[in-house]
Amino acid sequence: MTNLRCLVIDDEPLAIDVVVSYLKQVGVGQIATSAGGVEAFHLLHQQTFDLLFLDIQMPQLTGFELMKSLPQRPLVVITTAYRDYAVEGFEWAVLDYLVKPFSFPRFLQTMEKATRALQQPAGPAPTHQPSPAGPIPADDNFLFLRADHEWVRIDLDTLLYIESLRDYVRIVTKSKTYIVHSALADLTARLPAERFIRVHRSFTLALDRVDRVSQHCAHIGDKQIPISRAHRQEVYRRLGQ
Repeated sequence: MTNLRCLVIDDEPLAIDVVVSYLKQVGVGQIATSAGGVEAFHLLHQQTFDLLFLDIQMPQLTGFELMKSLPQRPLVVITTAYRDYAVEGFEWAVLDYLVKPFSFPRFLQTMEKATRALQQPAGPAPTHQPSPAGPIPADDNFLFLRADHEWVRIDLDTLLYIESLRDYVRIVTKSKTYIVHSALADLTARLPAERFIRVHRSFTLALDRVDRVSQHCAHIGDKQIPISRAHRQEVYRRLGQ
């Protein structure tokens, strides 16, 4: 990683020190730092970087405003103390989202993603919010979808439920959760109808993963999923089968 050019942008000196220390531990030799978005803006127009570690809440110019100001940008890793920006981060197709304080093992996962991404053939860098790509159905046993800046395979046997998050959905499997830019109706339409059912305007679930039903709610493990009045008759009929 000695040839990797990194820029660490944060208005907190201690936060910069942590990322710089981690980068040095993995052998990155070309590291620049910036104490704010305005300074980083000028650096990015003077030098070329492969990877940015970018804080969001900064005075004068926020992290998202900085990304918006760049006609082309390197790979971006968001580093923030707040989880609230995760969906917007995915909208900008960031490489990863690190919530402070993050550990060195978690940082290593990010660097592995960066290595894989930089080894892929170079394409045009996104200039603004990238066009979302929906899931690609493969067959009745799995589907591919774009999540976290890469295509991932979801085995339908592991899928528990899908929850709408306005313009996004949360896909929950037995082992992992994914955030995908898609409408719940569109994603539900790609699933085998005999195995999955819409139970609420915000939820689709796997019928064979329902543990019990009570008070017009389906329970999958510890998750309680509401069954709306409009869907109750069909849900109860399907579960009764």
